Amino acid sequence: MVPKSQVTSDIADRDTPLIKNCWYVLDWSHEIGQKLKNRMVLNQDLVYFRTKEGTVSVLQNRCAHRCFPLHRSTLHKNDTIQCGYHGLTYNSDGKCVQIPSALNVNPSFISIQKYPIVEKSPMVWVWPGDPDKADPALIPNYDWINEEQWGYGSGFYHVRGNYLAIHENLMDITHFQYLHGAALGTPKHAEAEIKVTVKGNTVDNYRINEGEPVPDLHREATGLKNVPITRHSNSTFISPGFHNAVARFEDKKGTNNGRIEYSPRILHFITPETQYTSLYWWMFARNFSAPDKKLDQWYSDITGKVFEEDKDAIEWIEFQWANDDRPDFMENHVPSDKGAVKMRRIVHDLAMQEAQ
Repeated sequence: MVPKSQVTSDIADRDTPLIKNCWYVLDWSHEIGQKLKNRMVLNQDLVYFRTKEGTVSVLQNRCAHRCFPLHRSTLHKNDTIQCGYHGLTYNSDGKCVQIPSALNVNPSFISIQKYPIVEKSPMVWVWPGDPDKADPALIPNYDWINEEQWGYGSGFYHVRGNYLAIHENLMDITHFQYLHGAALGTPKHAEAEIKVTVKGNTVDNYRINEGEPVPDLHREATGLKNVPITRHSNSTFISPGFHNAVARFEDKKGTNNGRIEYSPRILHFITPETQYTSLYWWMFARNFSAPDKKLDQWYSDITGKVFEEDKDAIEWIEFQWANDDRPDFMENHVPSDKGAVKMRRIVHDLAMQEAQ
């Protein structure tokens, strides 16, 4: 009997081993201070804090003595963590520097794992795999987000679903019309032909619509309430931890003082917490009506509501997979799944490479 999650052997599914050799977001930079925090990343429990010098230390969240969780312990002013069970003390590199019950013993034979990190504003990234492969150059480039021309909104969700379901949701925006209604979708947008481009391990889905108005979500902010535009939509899988979405609205008539292009973008930072739960940060950016703090907040709120609908759909799908145990069930792919299937094949190959 073939397990229901292995109906197609060459594409990844919810049971495919998580990709460890990859950068994933750990937290917002501004959320990390001189206090202990913990987070599960790829089934690995981590403790982290910011040192007095301002760097971020990420360590294995268990004392090497009796596995007491270090986030339930004490962070001292000299950047050491003293275990709350037997007092073993670790520095910010994970090395034991004191054993209270054996002060005459050199504690250097005890240590806990330290994880490679990179702080790239506004996020802190962690590498849960082989430290020797942790190349900072592999972190996606989003430096443009610090440019003044962009207005922003942001949010975070804990999702009870496999991380691939989030990527697939982002890859196939046919669902806009049916899950989000007129806020983002139109029938013609759902029916538009999709062009899929694969470069290395990235997959881009592109579609274009002519002659329809700007979706409801953006009409007020763009000032293009009933103006027919050309709508370009790109959704790009960059890595297991990052997805980029870009829209461009072209008003070829230049209705607003000759302006032609309006572009909303969304950065999606996706971190598997466990095999079947995920951490999801997002940043919405726009190059129109910026800077405008009230509009930033409005976009944060309204975009958050849209993502709540996505979250609800993903969690129901996960519930179905987990609870409707029919081993003969098979997913059926349709033409709009082409990009998502290519993405899942790439993830499958990455998992197989790590398993070797």
